[in-house]
Amino acid sequence: MDCLNILHVVSIIAPRFGGAGITSQLMARYQSKMGHKVSICTTNVDYPKGILRTPTERPVFKDGVYVWHFSVSFRPLLMSISLWKWLRDKIFSFDIVHIHGLYRFPVTSAACLARRFGVPYVIMPHGSLDPFLYNQSQHNLILKRVYEHLFDFPNLKRSAAIQYTSAEEAKRAVLPKHHSKPVIIPNGIDWESYRTLPLKGRFRKRIGLNSQTPLVLFLGRVNFKKGLDLLIPAFGFVSQKHSDVRLAIVGPDNEGYGSKVWRWCRQQGIHDRVFFVGHLGQEKVKEAYVDADVFVLPSYTENFGLTVVEAMACGSPVVISDQVNIWREVQALKAGIVVGLYPRALADAICQVLSDKGAAKTMGTRGRLAVKKHFDLSRIIGQQIKMYQTLINQANRSNKSRFRKIIIN
Repeated sequence: MDCLNILHVVSIIAPRFGGAGITSQLMARYQSKMGHKVSICTTNVDYPKGILRTPTERPVFKDGVYVWHFSVSFRPLLMSISLWKWLRDKIFSFDIVHIHGLYRFPVTSAACLARRFGVPYVIMPHGSLDPFLYNQSQHNLILKRVYEHLFDFPNLKRSAAIQYTSAEEAKRAVLPKHHSKPVIIPNGIDWESYRTLPLKGRFRKRIGLNSQTPLVLFLGRVNFKKGLDLLIPAFGFVSQKHSDVRLAIVGPDNEGYGSKVWRWCRQQGIHDRVFFVGHLGQEKVKEAYVDADVFVLPSYTENFGLTVVEAMACGSPVVISDQVNIWREVQALKAGIVVGLYPRALADAICQVLSDKGAAKTMGTRGRLAVKKHFDLSRIIGQQIKMYQTLINQANRSNKSRFRKIIIN
């Protein structure tokens, strides 16, 4: 297998933003392990200045990957002139460019420059083309539509491929006509890091719970799309049947949405049963999964649901909404319960898991085995490299044909 020179472009990789940043770094790390030269081009948003080099110096080299951070001059679009100049001068030297996300300057400019220099590129939307998010905007929706028609839709049409993480995401995507052929390759986790799990009780000790207290876990960004407005009333119903149950909400609150969640808890009279834990590092996150009796993700939209896979890898039974795009897989694997976007249905599913410990343990065991078989990154990245090589070969044939026409004419 030839050594490829791969570039990942992602707008933000700071851990508390999750999503594309985490996925791109996992991909890059595994691709490097397979013997490829891998770089990440990103901004320095949310990173301490002291750990970053200036763009004129060498990149940060971490886990076998070269990471280039660039300063931002206009925060809403994450505009970076230094990033654009670097891409302009370097992008043609890469065999393929993997672009994570849409609607921001770093990823848009990478696609435009890859087109200009004839470098094949893959766009991974990370859920941004889902109808629920597509029509959401904190800013002017009209400006968003103008931006996508000027930049992102042409980039999508002329990409070598659009990579989705599930068939459901591809099915739901809002796209212009004549877009590139979709490729479905799921996200995954580093199974080796989950082979041995933390001892039970560490997370419970951190929040002051004993081993007998039923614990419901939500883990993810505290954000409107995660369905916390459904989970809180659902937990209120659960509390009526299980008086000793507790809920842990673990994850960063980047937009201040947590104040709303806390208000709902007070309105429901359950605020003394809910723990707001904040962002945790990777190992402490595993401790939370291990100690949970049930993991819950009632999202309104979720292009994949990596936390669901992580919870399954830790042996936790899961309850998720049918808007989490791997819900069909979870249902088929019998690793959890899938429900609609209704608090009562969510509550009934949580109670079902809490009331039948034997069935819950079986769900957890099935989930852990399924992750090892279907979502191990060492297998998934192999699929991705094959896709890259196919796209590179197609681009080479296309370029040769183009040059031949120029010579003949």
